[in-house]
Parts: sequence; C-alpha cells; structure tokens
Amino acid sequence: MVRLVKIMATTLVLACIAAYVHAQDQVPVKILSDQMDYVQENNTVIFRGNVHVDREDFQIWSDKLTVFMESSGEQGQMSMGPDGSQDIEKLLAEGSVRIERDKQVGTSEKATYWTKRGVVVMEGNPVLKDGESSISGEVITYHLEDNRGVVEGGERQRVQAIFMAPPTP
Repeated sequence: MVRLVKIMATTLVLACIAAYVHAQDQVPVKILSDQMDYVQENNTVIFRGNVHVDREDFQIWSDKLTVFMESSGEQGQMSMGPDGSQDIEKLLAEGSVRIERDKQVGTSEKATYWTKRGVVVMEGNPVLKDGESSISGEVITYHLEDNRGVVEGGERQRVQAIFMAPPTP
C-alpha cells in the first residue's frame, strides 16, 4: 500500500502542481476561468468559475483557484524573486478539484500546494486513481523532498487502497 501511495501521489498530484509552480516559464501554462480578481490587501489572485489550468503535460480543473503571493512584510507589498517575479506562497484549488496526467486522475474538494515546504494536501474525499488502482482517505499529504506520502483515515472515512494484482497460479 505504501508503494501505491508513493507511485500515485508522486506522479499525479505533486508532479502536476509542483511543475506548475516551479516550471511555469519553461512550458506554456494557460489558465481559463469565468473571472479573475487581484486582492492587494491579502496579496492573492483568485480565479473563479470553470477554472482550467492547461499545460502540455497535465490539466487541473476546479471551481476556484487562489494563488497566495508572499508578503515582504510591508503592508500590501509582495515579495519579489531574484528574477523580478513574485514569490508564490501557496496554491489553493477548491470545489470539484480534478487533476489529470496521462491515465492518472486525482479528485478532491480541496488541494493546497505549499511551495516553500514542498507539500501538497488533498482534503474533502480525496481519491487518487491510476488505471483501475486507487487510494482514498480523509486527507492525502505528500512531501516532495522526502518522496513520502501519507493517507489519513478518520471517523468519516478509513483509508482504502484498491489495486490490481495478478491471479494466484
């Protein structure tokens, strides 16, 4: 089961979201939505309504995507990276979140990617599928640097792993 978590979480969720944040200038990234708002008071960019992130190697759909920019400590001032780009603290996808890459699909009601810590947290009925194999729980957390995934169960939902195994001879 640990192997299934590592394979699915690594190749689907983290590769998709991490690639979006860290390599968005390497391949074209198109974000479509019904509306976009910039809120200076809390340094956020909010995409609402039929959000679709499209890259050549993956796609993300959600009802809402919020990009949280890091603050420099001065009121209303965003932190700037060495190349002049604005530093991203985290990405938050909410509402009917779906991430697809090749034959792999992840779904949840909420997915948060913490850029500095390299951690993705999927909540709200998270399910990761790879073909006919799947894993689910209450919370799925993946740590990029450690290549480590954790699926937590709880009162509402226990951890469930379904994977295809060869028949016994």
